[in-house]
Amino acid sequence: MSNLEKDLNPDTFIGISLPLEYGVNGFFNQTRTTLQQVSFNIQNLLLTQKGERLGNPRFGSNLLRVVFEPDNTDIQAKVEEAIRTAMSEFLSFVNIVSIDVKTNDLVNNMINVKINFTVDFDQNIQTVGLNLGPEAPFNEYDTSTEGLNENPLDEPLLPG
Repeated sequence: MSNLEKDLNPDTFIGISLPLEYGVNGFFNQTRTTLQQVSFNIQNLLLTQKGERLGNPRFGSNLLRVVFEPDNTDIQAKVEEAIRTAMSEFLSFVNIVSIDVKTNDLVNNMINVKINFTVDFDQNIQTVGLNLGPEAPFNEYDTSTEGLNENPLDEPLLPG
């Protein structure tokens, strides 16, 4: 069964969505399309620190280490490098179109990252947004395909 056939079949689920929550069709909410699952896989990979996953200490990225480094010179390049390194190793079928990194000078170590990507079987550009920092709500994910707010750092990112 191809990815398209799986995506079009309403009775087929592809994977588990994030954050992990109790779902109506089982223990966890599930994704119905391959693109939804790819978005969650990107977030899972980038928000997992290397060494954090049991049985696979190489899985993850150095993204959170970069965010909290005391030296923040050229932070955009360091964030982009951490993302591209992790993605090329673990999600090589994902083609990164662009990575937009915005910092907030008012809040130390607060970074907003927007990743535009395509996958080998679908050339439509998808967007994953990550808000990284000391008060970032890591249980809230933005997987919209229309991008993020123009200036998402205007509003404080406090857990609800």
